Amino acid sequence: MEYHIIPDEEALSKCAWCQNHIDAHVEVFGLGAKLIPNVDLSEYESHCIQVVLVSEEKPVYMMVTAQGSEARSNGNDCMFLVCSEGCGRKLKGVLEKELSIGKMFETVKDI
Repeated sequence: MEYHIIPDEEALSKCAWCQNHIDAHVEVFGLGAKLIPNVDLSEYESHCIQVVLVSEEKPVYMMVTAQGSEARSNGNDCMFLVCSEGCGRKLKGVLEKELSIGKMFETVKDI
């Protein structure tokens, strides 16, 4: 699978699910996920990448956590930033479908 690094400014200003603009004055929510063992995204650590969710054929922004980060220590290999609880529920539902497909994610949790 091919990934593209998304500039930090863009990644932190858009909802991973709906791509609506997020600014500094808006409450944001997050989801964390653990990758399956054979998915190696180490070359993308500390970056945001665009991935295509197989079950929806939908591209989303995903932040790859860095070794030694608090997020990684909490079991999150990657994070998703969303603009609302509704977008979080939708994305989590799709990510849970991805778990059953078994191509990328091992677990998904609210943070």
